[in-house]
Amino acid sequence: MIELINRAEKFCSKVESRLSDVAPLPSQDRVELRAKLGFCRNQIAHLRNLDEVKIENVLVREGLRHLIIGMMWVAFYARTAIDYKLYRMLLTVESTFTYLLMEQVPKYRRNGQGSHPHK
Repeated sequence: MIELINRAEKFCSKVESRLSDVAPLPSQDRVELRAKLGFCRNQIAHLRNLDEVKIENVLVREGLRHLIIGMMWVAFYARTAIDYKLYRMLLTVESTFTYLLMEQVPKYRRNGQGSHPHK
């Protein structure tokens, strides 16, 4: 989980550094992008301050979900600064989180108490 948080921070840092190399964004897009980057930074700080940074922790799952949505908005607003490698970083964070959820969700009581259709 810490690795996902670190990759999210790296994504945000790279987006910020690349924004100086592209044409200026329209005013409203720049405002929205800065807001989403700030949101992502706050989510990263929130996740790092939690006692247990594990997929079993509901606050971690919720925080990561919000972080990933924020990263997707960052990618949308900063699309002129995003290349394949940087976009792939976003996809890796999202897909790893989804994989971890798929491995854990069946273990929760309200989801079949550990029964998994593929096992």
